[in-house]
Amino acid sequence: DSEEEMKPKKARRGRPPKYGSSQSSPMPNTPRPNPVPSYQATTPVIKPEPGQEETLVCLMCPETLKVDTNARFHYSVHYYDANAFISLLKPEDLKDGKAQDEIGRVHKYTCPHEGCTRRKMGYKEMCVHLATAHQQLRQLMMEDTRPGIKEVLNRLYPQEIFSAVKVKQEKGVPLPFAPSAPEVDDSEDVDDPTEAKVEAPKVFKAAPPRVFSVIPKPEVKTEGTSLAPRVDKIHNCLLCNGPGKSSKDGRKLNLGSGLQELKYHYSVCVYNEGGLSTFIDPGQGSLKAEELEEYGAKFRYKCPFPNCSKNQGRNKAIGYKEYAIHCGVAHHQIEKWMVANMRPGLEEVYAAVKIAREEESMEMVDMPEVVVEEMHTCFICEGKEREGRNLSFDGSMVYQTRYHYASCYYDEGAYLHKYPPGAQNMNEEGGPKDILGKEVKYHCQEKDCSVKRKMGYKEFTIHMSNEHGGLEQVMKVDHREAIRNLAGRIQK
Repeated sequence: DSEEEMKPKKARRGRPPKYGSSQSSPMPNTPRPNPVPSYQATTPVIKPEPGQEETLVCLMCPETLKVDTNARFHYSVHYYDANAFISLLKPEDLKDGKAQDEIGRVHKYTCPHEGCTRRKMGYKEMCVHLATAHQQLRQLMMEDTRPGIKEVLNRLYPQEIFSAVKVKQEKGVPLPFAPSAPEVDDSEDVDDPTEAKVEAPKVFKAAPPRVFSVIPKPEVKTEGTSLAPRVDKIHNCLLCNGPGKSSKDGRKLNLGSGLQELKYHYSVCVYNEGGLSTFIDPGQGSLKAEELEEYGAKFRYKCPFPNCSKNQGRNKAIGYKEYAIHCGVAHHQIEKWMVANMRPGLEEVYAAVKIAREEESMEMVDMPEVVVEEMHTCFICEGKEREGRNLSFDGSMVYQTRYHYASCYYDEGAYLHKYPPGAQNMNEEGGPKDILGKEVKYHCQEKDCSVKRKMGYKEFTIHMSNEHGGLEQVMKVDHREAIRNLAGRIQK
């Protein structure tokens, strides 16, 4: 034989040697062991291809949602906007039926569930977290009786088949808390996987979330109420959609989740009919409702309730229309109007508004004395100068008004005879030569005056007019009636 034939042949790489019927297999012909029983779910989880995800259209808005990604979060936000979480987690700053600090600037909350994140969250984030991570959305939807919700619930929470695999647990280390996982019966026969017992998912109720406040708050007793959102009922405004009337804005108002918008709409309608001025004093004398100055050009208002949000920060004074509508909604004056003007169909509106107020532990009270600031434009310069616009009669602002009129009278030459400049400072026409005091200065000779420094002629005459009664004397003899009537209102 040749030398090539004596070399052993190498097996082909990547393919096992074949053994025909005439060749004996190198592997012993031993029987295969019985397969180990599997306790895994028989249905594999298949990740959908991009663009082939299961979708559904939201019942509360026209947005299309992906069932496996954003649908639960999306519905949780809708339930939050409907105030469905108020009874589940009452905010520390509940006012007007909702949390004032939604993003956690002052009040922060932590999840009460063991094993969950300890991160502090704002009120809105905490509610959505409980809904999506701890099955509260499922509970809300189970208690929601609106058409179509049950079908959405079945799609978001289908009947799941859980694995019966036994998890090895180390000593002293508890299993993570998972409220959505089923309990496994450890007494099952491991030789018979068909007897694995599957229980329905359980929803665990935990202690209330911990709240961290920047400002200490007194403890508030929370009454247990249902987690279900207030049942929505459509209502058409009885004023702008009454007999012979039709208004698009007054249709499809909501007696449930849209109650705040309904109160605002009725406040606007009642205001337009002149009905709020009976309960909310305009402070404009004996003018009729249709004669009121309502936009703040002459009369400006501040809410008389000190703790109202309208008085927080640097909020400006507002006109009567905005003020009246605000008091109708935020301070329950629209409810008083309903009591005094009850009519067929208004009973259910009043009942819904009353229940919502009582749930917030608010009382329907009479309005305090009106806080109004009367404004006007200077009758001399007629507002040509910016300082002459929006002059006030308010006690803290009347000094600026007096100073402006004293300055305007100087420009008119009203002080030449009352406060003559003297021969040393008089020109040929009888006016002062030096008004700024560069050469000639004057000083006040009134006993109790606190101004001791010397002044120029212009400053001196305005000072005497504003501080020592000269302004009132000049105004009382003015040929303009509006200015004569003004003299008594701007006295110091």
